[in-house]
Amino acid sequence: MKILVMGNIRFPEPHVEGVLSSIIKKEEPDAILLNGDTTQCYWDYECPRVIDVLYVIRSIAPWAQIVYIQGDMDPHAIKCIMAEPRYREEILGTTMYVTEISSSKYFVVHGHQAEIDQLRRNVAAGPWDWLVVAQHRRLEIDKLARVIYNGGITSDFPPEARGYLVISDSGHYIRQLMGSERHLRS
Repeated sequence: MKILVMGNIRFPEPHVEGVLSSIIKKEEPDAILLNGDTTQCYWDYECPRVIDVLYVIRSIAPWAQIVYIQGDMDPHAIKCIMAEPRYREEILGTTMYVTEISSSKYFVVHGHQAEIDQLRRNVAAGPWDWLVVAQHRRLEIDKLARVIYNGGITSDFPPEARGYLVISDSGHYIRQLMGSERHLRS
């Protein structure tokens, strides 16, 4: 099992389709977790943006399960997904996703809901579980706190925070865009 976690895509930012395509083709994930702020969707009339980004990702990775985790910039996204007949049963829309791979548990949330310690309590993550957040403009793995900051794809993020997370049977690692690859396995 291989899971790709990307946050802060901010579709339809220029060139984002090419970036998404290269990441997905490089990683070939079984599941894609869109960890908040995938697009802007403050209002119902912005639903086409949500549907467009899902169409783009689905066309690149027709085999992958897609999970849309709501962020603070796309609070209506889940409602938009549920209103779209072709995606309502195919795409999982949620505010938190929990997965267990190789006896490690990962709680994936956007992170805008609270500070890290409070988030850990809110989701009932244990001391050995990993918390994955995208809200903070960071791309790093804090082994001591067991927090993974999965960065963002948007050019609004500083270059050192642009990247994504991969979780697989052999552990997890982050990859930085626009620069050298950073690996850290656990």
